[in-house]
Amino acid sequence: MRTQLDILALEPFYGGVRRAMLGAVARCSRHRWTLLKLPPRRMERRLAAAANWFAEQLDRHVSGHIDVLFTSDALNLANLYRLMPDLAMRPSVVYFHENHLPAVNAREGGPFELVNLNTATAASEIWFNSTYHLKSFLTRGAALVARHPELASRDPMPAIVSKAQLVYPPTDLGYVAGVQAAHPQRVRQPDMIFVETRDADVKLLNWGLEIVHGAGRKFNLITVGPVKQLSNEWPRTTIREVDEPGQVLGMLESSILISVKPKATSDYLCMRGMMAGCRPIVPDAGVYPELIPDTLHASCLYKTGPSDLALKIMEALTAGGWPTMPPDWRKAFRPFDAISACKVIDERLENLADARSGAA
Repeated sequence: MRTQLDILALEPFYGGVRRAMLGAVARCSRHRWTLLKLPPRRMERRLAAAANWFAEQLDRHVSGHIDVLFTSDALNLANLYRLMPDLAMRPSVVYFHENHLPAVNAREGGPFELVNLNTATAASEIWFNSTYHLKSFLTRGAALVARHPELASRDPMPAIVSKAQLVYPPTDLGYVAGVQAAHPQRVRQPDMIFVETRDADVKLLNWGLEIVHGAGRKFNLITVGPVKQLSNEWPRTTIREVDEPGQVLGMLESSILISVKPKATSDYLCMRGMMAGCRPIVPDAGVYPELIPDTLHASCLYKTGPSDLALKIMEALTAGGWPTMPPDWRKAFRPFDAISACKVIDERLENLADARSGAA
């Protein structure tokens, strides 16, 4: 095997954590990465048509050797292989940032319910960003197969299980410190709350804040994401989703970070908020029990419901139950550190390339 591999990365939804991860990989990987991307708009359109767009671009503009294909859950890999069968000869990795399989108890199927299952079947390996996500995907996949009798004779789940792995997304853990060093004058406000509304249960947020407001507690919000459903009663400042330095500055001014995403598979903004010094108030479901140390579960995790959310917010506004010295989050998040996480990715890609070369 050559000293460096040539990795072709296709990202149909280049924004948020996907953009942050690929940026960290480009800086820290020892291999050569070629990235083709589309902006982060309308996930359903990406699942339906991204393979066609990338196939056309690859046919027109990309030539040269490819050792490994690297893409994400936003691409229909099986469709890409049908359009470009030569790519199917290369080992491939699909990184699942999200899960687009229907819920286990879903009664009606949608037009894209089989896309992730087909992609997982076509890939050489599938990587997940959290233990919760990996288990959730396999559970949903098994339920989906059970609802489709035509798949019973060729159940793809055993093969999918055998190539599913937990691989933490590389994260620049020094980013917050860099922004803070450039803006040392930022002052933390005790009543300031940072919250991301993208893919969030905004109804739950409104309900919880209504209880806090009814108890006579004052607060201000710094939001990232859509605010159409957010109540206008709450004073707020909104930061654009592409303004990453502005988001960190908002975190440095906030004392509390709230998540209302009970089924989150990962949350890099929450990690940044904790490194910025915010107290997290997050669901006791999804990825959050994995991100928060066990000793802080009682003070940071709330049960799904407005009453417990409001109680945790009011405790946080008085700093109740919060240690004088918060944890060393960089130590807690060491598995996500870009250098060490990229080393794991590089080694795994090398093993894949070696295995395909040996089989050839």
